[in-house]
Amino acid sequence: MDLTTELDLQRATDDQLMAQLEAGWVDEPLGELQRRHGAAVQAYAMTMVRDEHLAQDVTQESFEKVFLKSHLYIARNRFRGWLLEIAHNQALTALRARRRTPRPFSSFAAPVDDDAMPFEDALGERDAEVLEERELMDAYRRAVADLPPRYRDAFQLCAEQGLQYKEAAAILGVPSGTVAIRIMRARQRLFGALARHFSRLRRPPACLQPSLGSN
Repeated sequence: MDLTTELDLQRATDDQLMAQLEAGWVDEPLGELQRRHGAAVQAYAMTMVRDEHLAQDVTQESFEKVFLKSHLYIARNRFRGWLLEIAHNQALTALRARRRTPRPFSSFAAPVDDDAMPFEDALGERDAEVLEERELMDAYRRAVADLPPRYRDAFQLCAEQGLQYKEAAAILGVPSGTVAIRIMRARQRLFGALARHFSRLRRPPACLQPSLGSN
């Protein structure tokens, strides 16, 4: 299909636009795809990163990936799902990059279990708190990064970002029960990796409590 006019672009299917993109015609097909799906991608990114400017960056980067990965796209009239998968991965990358800046566990946007001991209280004396939290934060990051991707993504969405299981399930494309199982297994692995840091805590950190992200 030779798309030569604006009207042709508007009538073309997403699959046809992707075929043109792979064939080397970039600006017009990519611009039309962004016009159609840009708002949906940004809204999706916003649910993950919860920052308007970062969501805009994720949206732009997602469409750049569409161009770079156009040769991988299989035309099955499922472009929106493929695009949102790219946006999901870009949002996770953005969140990981943002978390490289040290910050206290208490700043995680997750619901707090009333029975869980906040980090700033659990760590005891103020003089020891800074060093202990820094060491724990470094160990925590390494432990989360070492999780299998399917466990890590579910854990980050629910335990760190505060999404409900149903919300995470919609993003990950799996049943809610699968999300619950993945988070449980992620916590088991994290407890094993961080056990030595909990010796001075009366209760585990809130982000590892079973109630987080549940329905």
